[in-house]
Amino acid sequence: MQHDEYLHEYLISHPTFAKPTIKAYRSDVRHMERAGVSWSIASLQHYFDQMRLNYQPSTILRRFHALRSLGNVLVRAGRLQRNPLHDVSPITHQRFPDETYHDLQEGLSIVRSIEDPVYRLFFEVICQTGLRFTEARLLSVADIDFKTHTLFVRYGKGRRLRTIPIGIMLSHRLLHFLGERKEGILFQSVTGCYLHEQTARVILRDTALRLSGAPLRPHALRIAYATYLHHEGGCTIVEIQRLLGHAHPTTTVGYIRSRTNRIREILNTLSA
Repeated sequence: MQHDEYLHEYLISHPTFAKPTIKAYRSDVRHMERAGVSWSIASLQHYFDQMRLNYQPSTILRRFHALRSLGNVLVRAGRLQRNPLHDVSPITHQRFPDETYHDLQEGLSIVRSIEDPVYRLFFEVICQTGLRFTEARLLSVADIDFKTHTLFVRYGKGRRLRTIPIGIMLSHRLLHFLGERKEGILFQSVTGCYLHEQTARVILRDTALRLSGAPLRPHALRIAYATYLHHEGGCTIVEIQRLLGHAHPTTTVGYIRSRTNRIREILNTLSA
């Protein structure tokens, strides 16, 4: 079996990847196939050098990080001795993060306006823990420790496990939500299965459009959580990194948004 065939099989059968992630990763693998790229340093470097001519930096960096993750999969499977992407330089692109983002309090207000109690609490957990959408969706009742008010995240990205604290009031709401239930999926659909991924995203988006006139994505709640912890809570980058389950602090830094348009105000004054 070729590396690309193995990766397609791996992605299709992966239990924790969200459908959009699987679709994007498989598209990246197919793009490599069409370009005739092998898993060697020289071939991959030439591939990304050519991408600079036709693609935006954001697209190049997203594909690089996706393929580097898949290269780690091949190493763990014993198909590669070392990930060649560690020796490839895709592009350097410095820019300021988008200053337009949903404040955490604004996000909570939107979430608490969701009519369905299951989806409402589901997104409130994301708001108050910074969990990834899939991490929250795959939670089980057994993952909550109501004595210590902690949450065990067993389906973290890159197979990283972590235990994070949760607020006492959120813990109480979860306990009341469960009632007599002691096991099984935490957030269940009416059929007792995991919440439907697309339905959850649409509910959040439509509620935000109705209340604020702008859509809201689950990942934006994660960014708002990190920003709130840094600016309002005074948490360090390392502390936030551990809560979010990032492998590298540089990823966490990219989640922190500016509370003001200070830089734009300075530039506007300069250009007056």
